[in-house]
Amino acid sequence: MGEVKIVRPHTNPLASVIIPSLDGYRGGNVEKLLGDLERQTVQDFEIIMPIGIKPNGKARNEGVRKAKGRYLVCVDDDVRLGHERVIENLLKPLLEVEREGHDWTKPGEGRIGMTGPSQQLPPDATWFQRWAASQLPRTQFPIVDDYTDTDMVTHMCLCIPTDLYKAVGWENEQIVRGTDVDLRYRVRKFGYRIVVVPQTWAYHPVPANLKGILREWFNKGRWTAFNRKHFPGFDYEAPDGILPNGKYVPKRSKTYRAMRFAGRFLLGIVTFKPIRLLAQIAYALGYLRGHFFETEYEP
Repeated sequence: MGEVKIVRPHTNPLASVIIPSLDGYRGGNVEKLLGDLERQTVQDFEIIMPIGIKPNGKARNEGVRKAKGRYLVCVDDDVRLGHERVIENLLKPLLEVEREGHDWTKPGEGRIGMTGPSQQLPPDATWFQRWAASQLPRTQFPIVDDYTDTDMVTHMCLCIPTDLYKAVGWENEQIVRGTDVDLRYRVRKFGYRIVVVPQTWAYHPVPANLKGILREWFNKGRWTAFNRKHFPGFDYEAPDGILPNGKYVPKRSKTYRAMRFAGRFLLGIVTFKPIRLLAQIAYALGYLRGHFFETEYEP
């Protein structure tokens, strides 16, 4: 059934940190993440942990229903914060907009509305994890010196005003994959920019071995196909890297996506990226299973 645990109460928090977790432990990483939060320069926040609630969009919504902060900071339970100013830096541009007197329930008109850190591998990542990450998309994003429009702001670690989160319709509680791209799409559609903030990063590991990578990519394909079959219309683009001129293209045709998949596969052969090739094969097999056989979500 699950529960929503108030890990760190606060009577009048500026922010509410939401950490969804299936078990509240994540192999010991949750305790380390809580330690990172205790060392942050900004401390007027509460910590809320939805435990055992799925899918992840529903878990975050349950946390938000308990939240009292004006801002939400969503962090995955396998993440570590890069330094003590992460929360401060994520909040800074949003607080600047707030000081202008802007109402977050109104269209953004080009204002920053959601922020995130650069995604980095943990310092203790193995040679295999670094080798794999160099071949796999959306595993890393460079540390930047200015606010940078990108599609790499994810639930790994992000900050959004609570009123804006609610104004765009909360998280989708039905889809089993793609809550990141769905939320980003709606925030942008409401007129807000989504940026990675300067000199701010969080650590997010890739699986420790090939078996883990193949399992992850199989499940990506599996539940992507399940989504498209049972919840059509949520197949938004998720490009990595910096958005050209800050512009985001939300949809591509099935033909375009199929040709892109084939092109990336051939590129993996030509440039000899075996991890990427195997991951794409696992994704394709998972996609077939999700499309033809899955009738119910099982994370």
